[in-house]
Amino acid sequence: MLQIILAIAAFGMLIIVHEFGHFITAKRGGVQVNEFWVGMGPTLLKKEYHGTLYRLNLLPFGGACVMEGEDGESESEHAFAKAKLPRRILIVAAGALMNFLVGFLIFLAIVQPNGANGGYIISTVESVDPASTAAGAGGLQAGDVILKIDGYRILQRQDISTALARGADTVYEVVVRRDGTRVTLPGVRLEATLDGADGRKLIGLNFAEQPATLALRVSMAVRTSVNCARLVWSSLGQLITGQVGVDQLSGPVGVAEVMADTAKYSMRSFFHLVAFISINLGVMNLLPLPALDGGRLAFLLLEGVRRKPVPPKYEGYVHAAGMLLLLALMVYVTGQDILRIITRG
Repeated sequence: MLQIILAIAAFGMLIIVHEFGHFITAKRGGVQVNEFWVGMGPTLLKKEYHGTLYRLNLLPFGGACVMEGEDGESESEHAFAKAKLPRRILIVAAGALMNFLVGFLIFLAIVQPNGANGGYIISTVESVDPASTAAGAGGLQAGDVILKIDGYRILQRQDISTALARGADTVYEVVVRRDGTRVTLPGVRLEATLDGADGRKLIGLNFAEQPATLALRVSMAVRTSVNCARLVWSSLGQLITGQVGVDQLSGPVGVAEVMADTAKYSMRSFFHLVAFISINLGVMNLLPLPALDGGRLAFLLLEGVRRKPVPPKYEGYVHAAGMLLLLALMVYVTGQDILRIITRG
């Protein structure tokens, strides 16, 4: 039960963070915020303060920052639609930016050195076993910084394993930085043929360890955050191309269940998952889809191109249709989550 409460609280916190991003940029930009609420359903608590009604609702999923004149139908000088275009773009994007920031800060706190000497293992080759398939002419050398494998950009040492798993065979095009120069190695064979001490087969590459300075720690947190965003984009691509079905998606119930299960085993893994979900929320909200922040940004950018806004009623129709589709999807995936839990139980 404690893990479930923790998961729900963490999920709710990410929603609050997102809406607070909209809230604080609106307030600082002189836009009137009429309501700021967390959760959905019946209201448990409410209080008006400095012209804003704050509400806490029963269900811990969802929330909103309701600004004056979001639909353009307001004569107030503090209406959202009356703010300058760059300010409106910032207000709309601020929720996702806050989710990115929170994900980064969590990674900054939990990404620990993983080297034997207290440093971070990086993607620089320290040595190549002479018997390795990667050695020899046209192969990898000590000092090479691996940048790409078959077009997959290497941000961290762990990305190398991911890139190798994506390959159809054991021959790869590897891009490295060698002596300050970018070099492409068109046919590097990376095959696990060497016997390890624990019985595993190894490729024969040893990677350098770099001291855990503050600058490197920040860099590793940034790279981990970017990797999470890249994974979300990759998953979206698989969904669009049909490699992943809609029935495999999870809604709030499924996400909370996974978070609770993770918390049972490791708090570090739990916070890693929270950071991933935060970045996931940021990426998803920036998609140019109606009813999402990205859809609103698309209309604002269109306004910048046209030099005049899209008529509010037409934009409203688009967002209303998008909201209906989004709610239908949420009902479907939540039903799938509940069905999976019941069938497992």
